[in-house]
Amino acid sequence: MVVLTKPAIDHFPIVKNSFKSPSFFNDIPVIDLSKPDSKNLIVNACEEFGFFKVINHDVPMEFISKLESEAIKFFSSPLPEKLKAGPADPFGYGNKKIGQNGDIGWVEYILLSTNSEFNYQKFASVLGVNPENIR
Repeated sequence: MVVLTKPAIDHFPIVKNSFKSPSFFNDIPVIDLSKPDSKNLIVNACEEFGFFKVINHDVPMEFISKLESEAIKFFSSPLPEKLKAGPADPFGYGNKKIGQNGDIGWVEYILLSTNSEFNYQKFASVLGVNPENIR
């Protein structure tokens, strides 16, 4: 999930379902999960573009909005607070410098598990929520 500075789902007004060699951010592939070939389209999008937009996924907009809101809240926190949810071993918060060819940047991430037996306690204290609500 990519979190933008302004929470909204439709930040990408120009999207096409095309897998030609992508020029610099002209076309973001749209994957329709209701289509039988969606698995192949996901693979193609990952290989040729690096990311994609998914439609017809049946995830309620209320849930997506809540997830975006919580992500923005977490990543807007001061670094010492975010570090309490780390390190990513393999789950948790992490950050690092990226790019070796002049495209240097900084990436932050939080990796969570969907396993119902996973201990979410370290995330609960940082996010200020009941550990059961995190998954």
